[in-house]
Amino acid sequence: MQVVEEALREHLSGLPALPLVIASVNPRGREAVETAWANLGGGKACVLGRDVVVPIENRANPPGKVGQDRLVNALAAKARGGANAIVVDFGTAVSFDVVKDGAFVGGVLTPGIGLAMEALHQKTALLPLVRPDGIRPPVIGGNTEDAINSGVYYGYIGLVNNILRELKKTYTDKPTVFATGGYGAYLAPEIEGIDVIAPTLTHEGIALSYALTR
Repeated sequence: MQVVEEALREHLSGLPALPLVIASVNPRGREAVETAWANLGGGKACVLGRDVVVPIENRANPPGKVGQDRLVNALAAKARGGANAIVVDFGTAVSFDVVKDGAFVGGVLTPGIGLAMEALHQKTALLPLVRPDGIRPPVIGGNTEDAINSGVYYGYIGLVNNILRELKKTYTDKPTVFATGGYGAYLAPEIEGIDVIAPTLTHEGIALSYALTR
């Protein structure tokens, strides 16, 4: 808890008093941030999904099981790109959040890049833990680390291109495709189906959710 409080104090020092709005799919992490915020005198945080409903029609079944991060992505994409959009979020999972006629209708979930690399390391006897270095790797890896980087890099480019191609077939009007998340800027330039790289898209959706409901 002390670590969380110190991090909040460091990042918020010198800023004007602002509300804290949380969109989280990690209950323990959310609770830690809420408690730290209260201990620092910030008052009660606003938690999306609990205190505020993200203001976008949610057609998922059941709607209550959708992560708030996906809903705020959809809201921000709708605000930027109109009624038809797809968000590819390169995070712990690679999620495809689908907006049709202004509503969130569902999407696709696959394991994320970091998760795939951790699985290779943890579930095999000798493969090392590798992290992408932000550089386009050679197709043929001359060593184990390069081979893993190549497999993940080119494999995920193919995966995303194929899923986007199938998703676009379900639209009458062409959707605007956004890329966001930690690995978005790393892979998106190589993916033909992506229109906009938007690193702050999730944060935009959080701010929009609060502004439109408060």
